[in-house]
Amino acid sequence: MALFTFWHGDEYATPKETSNLTIKKEFDVTALASLMKLDTENIERRFREGNEAWVARFEDEPVSFGWLGRRTARIGELSKEIELPTGDAYLWNFRTLEPYRGRGYYVQLLRTILYAEIKNSKRIWIISAPENQSSFNGIIKAGFKPVGDIMFDYKNEVVLLASSADERTQAGADLLQLPITTTTVRPCWRCASKAMKKEASCDCYENHLPCRCNNQNPVPNTKAPIL
Repeated sequence: MALFTFWHGDEYATPKETSNLTIKKEFDVTALASLMKLDTENIERRFREGNEAWVARFEDEPVSFGWLGRRTARIGELSKEIELPTGDAYLWNFRTLEPYRGRGYYVQLLRTILYAEIKNSKRIWIISAPENQSSFNGIIKAGFKPVGDIMFDYKNEVVLLASSADERTQAGADLLQLPITTTTVRPCWRCASKAMKKEASCDCYENHLPCRCNNQNPVPNTKAPIL
């Protein structure tokens, strides 16, 4: 998973005015529950925990949405909840509805949030899943800077892989409570994880192959996994 950040003072692109596109915070619990396929109790809990919901609408139809947290952030892939430092914000649970993908709504949503948050937050963080290249590209286009990749080392511990341990890398590692490494990581994200209590499910690691765990028809693992 790739970690990105935007710091106060970074350059960014002002959101474009697009005809019939509106982007703003949403407070209607029932509408959010219907849009996100969640129950109202879940939405109410998110609000109680200090999260804000943002929704992009084209011709009054919701097309993309996401959440911004200021107090805590739960990262499901790491099975951990982190405390956000004062002045930090974390963006999570973003999705563009399938009929509207590929039209740039996600980038516009992120840019609008950045434009609103430069007055409130010193640092904004977001994570992209490794299999979602369109999300990765959209985050870069919106103005976020890459910090590092959340990977596994050879002890199956989660680490933050970076080219160098600069100020932003250290801030990201402190936020996620992860050690920094510059070299020693496994080539596969999904093979195994102590944090996620997951055993190796493919032979990617032992055969030095790119991760294939997300394939619809992965190659069967015929050997005992190396853990």
